[in-house]
Amino acid sequence: MKVGAISLGCDKNRVDTERLLGFVLQAGHEIVNTIDEADIVIVNTCSFLKSAVKESLDAVFEARSHANVKYLIVAGCLPMRYLDELAKEDGLREADAIIDNTCYERIGEVIRDVCAGKRVVMTAMPKEQYAPTRVITTPYHYAYLKVSDGCDNRCTFCAIPSIRGPYTSTPIEELVAEAKALVAQGVKELILVAQDVTRYGIDLYGEPRLLALLHELVALPVDKIRLLYCYPDMCSNELIDYIDSEPKLAKYIDMPMQHASDGVLKRMNRHDTASSLRDRIAYIRSKKSNIAIRSTFMVGFPQETEAEFEDLITFLTEERLDNVGFFMYSQEEDTPAARMKGQVEYSVKRERFNRVVAIQSTIAEQKAKAMIGEVVEVVYDGIDYDKQAFYGHTERLCPDVDAKVYFTSDDPVDIGESYPVRIEKTKKLDLYGKAVRSKG
Repeated sequence: MKVGAISLGCDKNRVDTERLLGFVLQAGHEIVNTIDEADIVIVNTCSFLKSAVKESLDAVFEARSHANVKYLIVAGCLPMRYLDELAKEDGLREADAIIDNTCYERIGEVIRDVCAGKRVVMTAMPKEQYAPTRVITTPYHYAYLKVSDGCDNRCTFCAIPSIRGPYTSTPIEELVAEAKALVAQGVKELILVAQDVTRYGIDLYGEPRLLALLHELVALPVDKIRLLYCYPDMCSNELIDYIDSEPKLAKYIDMPMQHASDGVLKRMNRHDTASSLRDRIAYIRSKKSNIAIRSTFMVGFPQETEAEFEDLITFLTEERLDNVGFFMYSQEEDTPAARMKGQVEYSVKRERFNRVVAIQSTIAEQKAKAMIGEVVEVVYDGIDYDKQAFYGHTERLCPDVDAKVYFTSDDPVDIGESYPVRIEKTKKLDLYGKAVRSKG
């Protein structure tokens, strides 16, 4: 059968999709790139927020509308969160199979059964087995390495623990083996992801072992290793020092802070204060390698007052972080925050969201303009034909996440290689320039 996949949600879900496709190949099926080519479509869903649930269902309905699609398999977080509702006889009728992410090694069996006319519901299998091959869906030169699943942090707004379960680390030897396999496929940059990378290993080894894992990974023939989702309270001086000193570690740290008001942070069950966050930032900035700081913040959390919101604005304007994402609080069922009194009206959340986006956009544009005239190393990721330019990322910009660097070159360039680019102008957050010479 010709099998296509749609992967929704986060980069951790992307890794799950890539593993799932590896099992599809192992089962003897062909992978295709578009719905119009597919006999079977697998939609790997997200259900982190209400908006993600809607996007997932829309993708299911869209895939089902294609006449050539014979069978539809719904996988991932949506079944993990809403299995009972989806599996009912009058539930998600568009789906020929509903499976969660513990069942991917049995996708061959699922495909066989749906082709025989059976409706399959499969969940809560033993620990997921690693596919012999991961089908990389990023450009071949970088890939995500998911070091754990689930979460124990219990932020009051987050449904992940109820969807994905407790924090479960993958043993170091398995991650190193997976990383070696990725390198053998041409991967040059590994991007480590988890709900909380900094707690890696605590469940297996009784203590965090991220540094031990990193020491193993830097010994591999990779150019860069990048860390996403490092919780501030676990972002130790030792980890920051290692990022600063190890050439193979990208000078970049994603540290989700969520807010900068002590009252809001406490209601979120975060383990930081505004002061401790400022201290972490100050320590990172004391390093000589100019580590870029990325973060995310939430507006409109229950009971968020105007004064607490102003605390966030003050924090953003004073700390001037390099890359920031924002989202409005979503009242997710079965979370403690959903039961809190003082839910903020949508119109207020939207107004606050627009204000912080505008403030941070100004900061980011100023930082971008300050780079005009500089020469930076850019990894060539692809071509934008509309702009008639190559595009890529620096070690201070994460691919798929942050702004891009667009550039032209008088000489041939090879995807996945890095080139010195002189920045000539900016457009909003993106940088534009020209390669000053070919690689080498």
